[in-house]
Amino acid sequence: MSKKVQNFNAEIKQLLDIVIHSLYSHKEIFLRELLSNASDAIDKLKFQSITQPDLLPADWKPEIKLAPHSDTKLLRITDNGIGMSQDDVVEFIGTIARSGAKAFMQMSEEMKTKPELIGQFGVGFYSAFMVADRVTLHTQKAGSNEGTVWESTGDGTYSIDSVPRPEGTGTTITLHLKEFKDEDEAQDFTDSWILKSLVKKYSDFIAHPITMKNDKDEVETLNSQKALWLKSPSEVTADEHKEFYQHLTHDWNEPLKTLHYKAEGTMEFNALLYIPSKKPWNYNTRDTEFGLSLYIKRVFIMADCKDLIPPYLRFIKGLVDSSDLSLNVSREILQQDRQVAQIRRNVTNKVLGALKEMLTKDRSQYENFWNEFGTTLKEGMPGDPAQKEKLQDLLLFHSTSSDKMTTLGEYVSRMKPEQKEIYYIAGDNLTQVANSPYLEKLKEKGFEVLLLIDAIDEWVVDALKEFKENKLISIMREGLQLDSEEEKQKKEEEKKQAETLLRPVIDQMKNTLGENVKDIVLSDRLTNTPVCLVASSQDPSAHMQRLLAQMGQEYRTPIKRIMEINPSHPVFEKMLKATPEQQRQWAEILYAQALLTEGSELPDPVKFSQQIANLMVQAAESTKH
Repeated sequence: MSKKVQNFNAEIKQLLDIVIHSLYSHKEIFLRELLSNASDAIDKLKFQSITQPDLLPADWKPEIKLAPHSDTKLLRITDNGIGMSQDDVVEFIGTIARSGAKAFMQMSEEMKTKPELIGQFGVGFYSAFMVADRVTLHTQKAGSNEGTVWESTGDGTYSIDSVPRPEGTGTTITLHLKEFKDEDEAQDFTDSWILKSLVKKYSDFIAHPITMKNDKDEVETLNSQKALWLKSPSEVTADEHKEFYQHLTHDWNEPLKTLHYKAEGTMEFNALLYIPSKKPWNYNTRDTEFGLSLYIKRVFIMADCKDLIPPYLRFIKGLVDSSDLSLNVSREILQQDRQVAQIRRNVTNKVLGALKEMLTKDRSQYENFWNEFGTTLKEGMPGDPAQKEKLQDLLLFHSTSSDKMTTLGEYVSRMKPEQKEIYYIAGDNLTQVANSPYLEKLKEKGFEVLLLIDAIDEWVVDALKEFKENKLISIMREGLQLDSEEEKQKKEEEKKQAETLLRPVIDQMKNTLGENVKDIVLSDRLTNTPVCLVASSQDPSAHMQRLLAQMGQEYRTPIKRIMEINPSHPVFEKMLKATPEQQRQWAEILYAQALLTEGSELPDPVKFSQQIANLMVQAAESTKH
């Protein structure tokens, strides 16, 4: 048969234009695509040889060869796979896999910014034209003695001829590499170091050896072929996991926990996940990437695939390898893809299940994890309501019970018979909240209080609302009811008498503090401290207001709080006998003390210091008389 020259159809011409002119910035992807095709060809031959053993020569061993020639600017990629007949070449190279071709072209603009999509439409072969101005394909199908040579410069035509392949069954692709004038594009694909690094990056886990001769003319295997995740978990040692984890993450600590499993059913995939033992140095920086590495049939597709894992599990490292996943869509559409959503749910459930098992069976290990990543995990409470039931059992909090952290379940198990609610206080640090006067009455009654010191904690309890039918109540809000009905009745008369007795002081304090407070009322929660400020039921706490201000979301109009006074404190007995001027000064001092008690800044620290100094002088003078 003589050589024939044929035209590509219209779709292919448009496609080649997209590939050649829009994808230069990621032209290295061509190697991933061609090596993946070579691997598939070997797999197909092995599969067909099961029923047709004579397809394989007696000494056949799978191999993919790279042969760079820097002097002639050629790169050859050779495999001993299934090969193609001339009809196959015309069908699959000349007219493209029809499903996806139009979609690929419709996304031409998007391809400029998302070149990783190439190959996701069954058009990986055409990526060769990103780096080559001429591509020659010589192939011969297993079981046939007829070879086919296909060649094109990507100009809209191709030639095809019948030529036996000297090596027999398999395919050789020869790339006549372009000369790139732009230094930013000048990546030499005949350079052995560059080829090795690209194989390591994209094709390290392909099952068949990818070889290349080195400077000493020795054949060197470039890929590890060690896809640990495809092995049975029982076959992988701890040292192998450690080595792979460090290779994957560049974290030289050992992983805290390994999750290695195969998901089966409607969506099959292999997952190898690691919980790190330590937080990376750049973990909380704004531009830190997260997500799992995505592989399709051992071939690397993308790193940091956020679609495969929720943000509150961003500490998880590892990968997912699926043979079912469809990637003929853009990343944005991928987020909505049903298959990806299934993988994400499966991975999330697996991780949460492993954490629950760790909490139950190895508390010290779980607490180590919590100290590193607990704040991140808590983001799931407001962020993923569907997982609320699982996440709430994993939460740990400091509390007034002991120095050890507690789960909500453990807290509830220790509740007093008369206690109906879970109490908490939020603040900036453990010392502040543990010594807070808001705890006085609760300590007296023996009620345990959760001490919340993470910035996210108030969003967590707001999302939680209750646990096992016990509401979570802030002890820094109005309306805190700590007494039984019987205790309330006994104290009712005392409270009326105190209100009547202190009415002049309360009125003077209201006049002095004016717009600074919403109201001044008698307190049921204080036993030793004279005053405190509490938020009304519909307003954010002072701690929440401070957090929002730090995030640039400060309220335009300051939110006033209610001042509660302790009627049994001796300062109010003294105030009854003080002059109006002294009462005004003392009211301002008490308000400043209340601000400090709740963790807020003073509006005028200098004035407060002067007032305290004046009181000290007055006290000293009174002791002389």
